Amino acid sequence: MKEKIELPVPVLDNPHWRVNFRLAEYKEQLVPSLGNCFEIIEKNKLSLRGWDYPHLSRRDADRGYGKNWIASWSDFLGHYEYWRFYQSGQFLHLFSVREATETEWRKKLEAEMRSHLSSMSDIDWETVPGFISIVNFTYNVTEIYEFAARLCQSQVYQGPINIKIELRGIKGFVLSAPWKRAWYSYYAASEDILERTADYESDDLVASSKEAALESIVWFFERFGWLNPTPSVISNDQENLIKGRY
Repeated sequence: MKEKIELPVPVLDNPHWRVNFRLAEYKEQLVPSLGNCFEIIEKNKLSLRGWDYPHLSRRDADRGYGKNWIASWSDFLGHYEYWRFYQSGQFLHLFSVREATETEWRKKLEAEMRSHLSSMSDIDWETVPGFISIVNFTYNVTEIYEFAARLCQSQVYQGPINIKIELRGIKGFVLSAPWKRAWYSYYAASEDILERTADYESDDLVASSKEAALESIVWFFERFGWLNPTPSVISNDQENLIKGRY
């Protein structure tokens, strides 16, 4: 997206996610009206774990619109989020890495990793810029793909669709596992931006959004240096989210 967006929340000032859906064939008026755009988001957003994906504010002060787009944003207890949905069908979503912006969460993850890696005396924990929960990461990517699949299933998207996911501002961030899981290694991002883009047929995405999300999750974990993540464990986390057992 070439235009510069002035955001009402400081999501870009912090480590954040950037998600973009685009159709291969551009249609300026794919969605007939801005009212229809809001209806599409309301109908297809996910409510799997207490915070919708994407979050559509009920407050008019936290909504916006332009010539051919609608938007919504939030600033809630350290979580920043902003999205736009265009009449062309393009969806752009920016949201903070909550492990970085919510102080108590960072403390919890650091404590778990200090316990896991207590035998590694050479780690200077004071210099670690942040942590990424492998479970929350799995949930985030699964929600992204499930939302895209719902847009396909509702016939908003037809034909090829491109999904681009980026993590920004995360150089040095360390993958973190829950205390109850076996975890013996230190995996940190060596780049400040991790970006993956992939094309899908809309029908295929409806049929296999969970599998497509799993492939994307593994790709990102490998870029943290975790070269042998166990797909069955990740898939189980996905199932827990989808079935409300998180």
